[in-house]
Amino acid sequence: MNVYDFDETMYSGDCEDCFFEYIFKTYKKELFFYHLNFLWWTELLNMKLIDKTAARQGQYMFLRKLDKMGKLDAILEDFWDKHQARLKKWYLEQKDPEDIVASGTPSFLMKPILRRLGLHNLVATDMDEHTGKINGKFAIGEYKLDNFRKYFDTSVIDDFYSDAWSDHYVAEKAKHAFVIHDGDKIDDWNTYFNKHPELKKSSAKAQKY
Repeated sequence: MNVYDFDETMYSGDCEDCFFEYIFKTYKKELFFYHLNFLWWTELLNMKLIDKTAARQGQYMFLRKLDKMGKLDAILEDFWDKHQARLKKWYLEQKDPEDIVASGTPSFLMKPILRRLGLHNLVATDMDEHTGKINGKFAIGEYKLDNFRKYFDTSVIDDFYSDAWSDHYVAEKAKHAFVIHDGDKIDDWNTYFNKHPELKKSSAKAQKY
């Protein structure tokens, strides 16, 4: 089975960043104070005072308001209507129904686009869509591998694709691993990162927060 990271791998950009921009622009009035709250938690993360798990739980507090509004399902469909075109052509040309998508993005945000792609295997951050509470850790770096093991045996990984060295924990379990870089360019994982050791250092540093 082939395993794919999502952001900057299958999708051009970061879908969480796109979702945050979309939600606060579309519901500017309703989520005004939640937007201020979002900026506060973002600043704490940027200052390295909290980790990604704590930051995301704080940033996603607006889900409580959306839950009261009863609009989340419609919002997700509208969001993906507007952003599905960001899916990369190279992936669409080789996708298989048995593909596994392994992403740090919360599962509630990922499920609609997987359904549209005809995929059903998902490894993602386990977040309560009503509150923003995360069960466990935000699924990046070593936590993505931990999360993967909850659902799949790592021995099933044939080819793995990602844009970031932080996914080396999963890449090391694959029979073959590939890095997506500079848009849609695809290279052998080890060859590419051995040529660019600075990317290993920057990714390792960022992963701490």
